[in-house]
Amino acid sequence: MELELANEIMDCLPTSRTLFRYTKDQYAIYLLQRLINNSGFKTLSQLKKSSCKQLLEKPSIKTLLGRCGTDVLNQWQLENACAKDINNYVLTLGKWGCVKNYSWNQTSRPGCNLVLQLNLPESLDARFKALAGCAMNKITSSNHPQSRKRSATLAWARLDLDMNSGQVLIEEIQSDLIRELDWVKGFAIRSRTGDEKYFEWMNTKIHRQQMVQYCDAILSTQKKIWTEAMMAATLWFIHKELGLNRIFYNSFDTGNSMKGISYTKPPRSLYTDLPEKFCFALTQEAPSFISSDKKAKNRLRKIKDPQWYLLNV
Repeated sequence: MELELANEIMDCLPTSRTLFRYTKDQYAIYLLQRLINNSGFKTLSQLKKSSCKQLLEKPSIKTLLGRCGTDVLNQWQLENACAKDINNYVLTLGKWGCVKNYSWNQTSRPGCNLVLQLNLPESLDARFKALAGCAMNKITSSNHPQSRKRSATLAWARLDLDMNSGQVLIEEIQSDLIRELDWVKGFAIRSRTGDEKYFEWMNTKIHRQQMVQYCDAILSTQKKIWTEAMMAATLWFIHKELGLNRIFYNSFDTGNSMKGISYTKPPRSLYTDLPEKFCFALTQEAPSFISSDKKAKNRLRKIKDPQWYLLNV
């Protein structure tokens, strides 16, 4: 997208912090609610024939259906299906790209991406600062789109979009923090710097056991849920804040080719398992703003049988 559009979107949205609360499998509730609201489907027989039929197999949904004792499912019945082990996040926005030579930026077309960032609460980062002497964002790559407003970015999604066509392309979903905390934990255990009780890292003397316990606490709650929470936050943002409904997501091979990634490719599961989990369907239809862009078309021609994922719920 053009830099001007990204700036316009950021200027139009609320500048105060946006809280996002999420618990495991909550995305299933969200998608089913949208399906009921937008399609008029309410009976289980209708939902079982829909693009979101797999969501009915989620344990929380099955438990809910067992309690309902009826073939009709309403939005209000879904509200409390997932109500425990809630994770609190803060959403922020940023930008990525904006240079004419776009090979380094890993975008499907020249221009700018809007970045939605999923940040951990300040209380968790304060504990890390007390142990390590720096914010969590300091241990992740400054070459990636971390939040400039918060200091503990768990993950982000890069978005390209076109308001005229009502289409959005999720370029990537990624986290540096999970990988880096895994590394810090390992370093705290294996490092021979310092002594038995403390180790030295980034010119700071750190308590080994306390750092290992801290990393374990974050990883135990976030490692298995961050992709789900990030995608759920992205869909919510696109639907509620941008008002767009046709959401494309890169497939693994097509996405890597369009973004010019030939080495150090991202985890395949982020571009296969994750979109399928969220009921995206494979399509050969390209986002129109990609297929009509001159430079993007040059890349597209070189791909045999290009595919994307598409969500229309």
